[in-house]
Amino acid sequence: MDKLICHRGIHNEIIKENTYDSIYLALNSDKYIGVEFDIRITKDKKFILWHNPTYKGKLISNLKLKELPKYVTRLEKVLKIPTNKIFLIEIKNIGNEYNEFIKILEKSKDKNIYVMSFSVSKIKNIDIDSRTYKIGVLNYILNTTEYFKKLDFICILNSFINSSLLEKLKNYEIISYGLVNERKFPNISYIIDD
Repeated sequence: MDKLICHRGIHNEIIKENTYDSIYLALNSDKYIGVEFDIRITKDKKFILWHNPTYKGKLISNLKLKELPKYVTRLEKVLKIPTNKIFLIEIKNIGNEYNEFIKILEKSKDKNIYVMSFSVSKIKNIDIDSRTYKIGVLNYILNTTEYFKKLDFICILNSFINSSLLEKLKNYEIISYGLVNERKFPNISYIIDD
């Protein structure tokens, strides 16, 4: 399958998801054309790869980077991995630090970066005229707005994908969150595996 994007990197009992090692392994695997990972911001304004809103019962946004495990990876470090493959970044929480986030993305303008969120407002905040990255929204069904005309791609949970929806969205790159039948839906651009 030449459309697969690795969900949170290649991880196991030893290598944690959303870490430098898991992302590096995914980007160097012949199985994948890219990797998806989640980002959050810490109290000291560091963009990190982290899925859950908390660590040991405390909000990530209330913790400094040094209070988190050593394996926690900063966004800047991951974006330095040499590759032409896709970096699919899901914004979980970056506070109001949109300008700092954009600066990091712009420093990596040679990379193939896609940025998405469940929140349309978060995507609006990073939509600048000179952007070198693609923007999209996750879960079209719950996020339908007029703003969609400005998006480059839409990520849809696989259970919601059907032919009539894909026809309606034919002007967008479509990313399936979860495996789908490629023969039945050939116009799916990418598939995030689980």
